[in-house]
Amino acid sequence: MSLAEMGLTQHDSLTAAQAAASEAASASGGRVFTCVVFQQGGRLMLTTAFSYAFLVKHVVSEPAAKGGNPRMATNRPVDTGHVRTIAKYLTENEGDYILPPVTLNVRAVPAIHIPRGNFAMTAGFVVIGDETHFSITDGQHRLLAISKRSDNLPDDSTFMSDSISVVIVVEPDLARIHQDFADAAQTKQIPASLLAAFNTREPLNRVLTKIVDGSRFFRGRIDETSKSLSKNSPSAFLLNQVRGLVKELLFHDYALSEASIPARSMQVIGTNEAQDAFVERTLAMLTTLTEHMPPWNAIAELPTSGGPANQVVDFRKHYINMTATGLVIIGHVAYEIEKNPDTAWRQARYIDLATKIDWRRDAEMWQGNIITGDKITTTRGPGRVAAKLVMEALGLKPHEPTIPIQFGTDVQVP
Repeated sequence: MSLAEMGLTQHDSLTAAQAAASEAASASGGRVFTCVVFQQGGRLMLTTAFSYAFLVKHVVSEPAAKGGNPRMATNRPVDTGHVRTIAKYLTENEGDYILPPVTLNVRAVPAIHIPRGNFAMTAGFVVIGDETHFSITDGQHRLLAISKRSDNLPDDSTFMSDSISVVIVVEPDLARIHQDFADAAQTKQIPASLLAAFNTREPLNRVLTKIVDGSRFFRGRIDETSKSLSKNSPSAFLLNQVRGLVKELLFHDYALSEASIPARSMQVIGTNEAQDAFVERTLAMLTTLTEHMPPWNAIAELPTSGGPANQVVDFRKHYINMTATGLVIIGHVAYEIEKNPDTAWRQARYIDLATKIDWRRDAEMWQGNIITGDKITTTRGPGRVAAKLVMEALGLKPHEPTIPIQFGTDVQVP
């Protein structure tokens, strides 16, 4: 079916189409939007951009009630926490943010004027009157967050004049609208390592990438895109595994929930000065470990690609400190060492950590806690037991601070 057969009004030229749309808008009190008109899956669609002020007025959210029948409503139940998260993101980054396009639905074909021709896709002009309302196919929480943000704007804010790209589907059937929502939700979750590499708005991720790039051992040996590390990968770690080490160094807890990280990060490394100080001290630790700890010292001498780099695969089979659990143990112990402001003392303890601890998998220290049979556990409890044994072997006494360690200042928690 051509666009002309789908109820659109054709004109001899694009200029004539624009003039006709403007005349119709003047007569009806509507507004003209330039759009691209096309077909997808046998249905008429158009794409344009709406200002936030226009969206709040013309887009209707019809969420199902939790515990009710979702088939009787246009949209799924609202996740209020998700709305708050997006609104908070918009508030904190009003001068530097991005919102992906939303998909809207309209039940009847609006007045669309296009140039004459047998086009599969064409520019056109859509007339939208005050009586026209759209429902949401995909993007309900983004639009509700915009509305929520609009309630708390300062007088000089231009936020509501910002716009968002929209795709409009002409579809009268509620069941098909629901199917469109399900089809639009067929997305693949971003691997944690890739998200950590890209989301440098978060201070933790900013210091993470600087640590990886600045470390002789990590640089070129970290897989920053995969969800899991294959058994035969020459990479030493996933970026998300190194992030676990950094979380231990900062918060003493690699499993700290992602929702808690922004606030905790601001406490500990909320300034550029604090971030630089943390990176400097972490790189000093990694340099000492890389110089003295097997097999890191051997791997640091290898190229990052080619046949010799595949020795990493064998090292991973035989050493605890070549696993995510080993990184967490190192981070947990290093958190305690970092409490001491004496640089020489800290370096001596890291040399002890590198040389006095037997990091081989078959060492007695690991048996019955993180090693059970032939497998290494990744759960917190056994890891804490192993970290405590390492502390005892080094003569360190764990002491929980009452406030976070503050990097970039002269004050350190004793």
